[in-house]
Amino acid sequence: MAKQTYFAAREGKEAASVLLEKASDWKTTLTTNGYLEKLKTCWATYHGAYFTDMASGHTITFGGEQGELAQLPVNHIRNLAQHMYVMTTSSRPSMEARAANSDYKSSAQVTLANGLLDYYMREKRLERYINKAVELSIVLGAGYVKVEWDATTGKVIEEDEETGDKVFEGDIKFTNVSPFDVVFDVNREDNNHDWILVRTYKNKFDLAAKYPELEDEILALDTKSARDRYSLQIFRKSDSDEVEVWTMYHKKTDAMPEGRELVFLSDDIVIHDQVLPYRRIPVFRMSPNEILGTAFGYSNLFDLLPLQEGINHLYSSIMSNNIAFATQNLFVRSGSNLDITNLGGGLNVIQGTEKPEPLNLLGTSQETFNFLQMLESKMEQLSGVNSVTRGTPDPAANLRSGNSLALVQSMAIQFQSGLQNQYVQLVEDLGVAILEILQDYATAPRVASIVGVNNKQYLVQFKGTDIADINRVIVDVGNPLARTTAGSVLLANSICS
Repeated sequence: MAKQTYFAAREGKEAASVLLEKASDWKTTLTTNGYLEKLKTCWATYHGAYFTDMASGHTITFGGEQGELAQLPVNHIRNLAQHMYVMTTSSRPSMEARAANSDYKSSAQVTLANGLLDYYMREKRLERYINKAVELSIVLGAGYVKVEWDATTGKVIEEDEETGDKVFEGDIKFTNVSPFDVVFDVNREDNNHDWILVRTYKNKFDLAAKYPELEDEILALDTKSARDRYSLQIFRKSDSDEVEVWTMYHKKTDAMPEGRELVFLSDDIVIHDQVLPYRRIPVFRMSPNEILGTAFGYSNLFDLLPLQEGINHLYSSIMSNNIAFATQNLFVRSGSNLDITNLGGGLNVIQGTEKPEPLNLLGTSQETFNFLQMLESKMEQLSGVNSVTRGTPDPAANLRSGNSLALVQSMAIQFQSGLQNQYVQLVEDLGVAILEILQDYATAPRVASIVGVNNKQYLVQFKGTDIADINRVIVDVGNPLARTTAGSVLLANSICS
């Protein structure tokens, strides 16, 4: 019997071929079980693309055999998702580094590490990538941030006079990745993956310039617009110069003691193959909830899709009725022999044997409005975003005092605690990854702008060895209730009383 070889340990092109097959199987599985279509539907719903495409998603359209049905979308899902997003990200997280020891040297390293974390959050816009991952997770069930060392950026620290080759100081690069672009073993029951395959896109002409020995093969690749992509199909009409770049990260395991990073464009174009250059897989995931027994994420927005569809149809029914019958019609019996005499000044005398009667066809049953209100209320219940959080407290709830408003709003915040915890975990993971990468790759002295006492900025020069003792990061996001209007009023009243 032939000895089996682990696919991740095979030669570069052979491993790339197996990985592309796994990506194809991954797409087939997600298509078969409907998960991929659910993500696309949730994405379209979030952006208002209901009855037609996104281009016409924010206007009244008409359907039916003769255009008799007015289609009116009222996008509650986006409003609820935005409130979930704001409740999670409204306060900038405060990362605090921790050292293995508590001596003076370690304390000094903690101070520097805290300044560096704030520098990347503020100057390198890490917060923007974190917030995008939160939004992706709310809408699509999962969001990712990839952290990697870019050795081709920053100042030139060394240059070969003969060849002209340059060595740059390098820096950390952040990238958001959607769940459409992260392939993994669908049979896993958790997210502790041994390997993941990440798809990004780069300009093929840039790649051809960087790898001139592969220029012809790279320029012959299908671009993003020509590929049958398992992602969002909108905005694909124009030509693109971007091609798929696949990166397989394999963590350090018994089968792969040094891990692996394999970068390829197709099964016969491998552009990079090395041991894993990081201490862990540098792709960090956030998901509001998990589909139990799987590695897939679950969002509360999934539960809102049928309710949103029902709301759209009810609003459309009311609108269709109003458009069709808003112009008044009169009923006149045959043989009434009506005669209209104008007296001037807008006065008319109508003479005849029968009185004309208006036809009131405009009425919509009260049950329709009650059911519409119930659906909107159910969406708030299922999402955990109540009417107080949305700024429109229900008059029937009799919420008049600041204490009662704050209590109701705190319940909404408590409901979102799972999302908040995932947010904190993502920030902590990113903080640790940043410090580890700096420890390993910031070998040349580099300068960062640090915020010191009284929020005064100053420049500091450092190397990776200056933070070598830092081993973890914790995150403090403060009291979320204090960031709300009702909570602020409650705290102010408690201080004054």
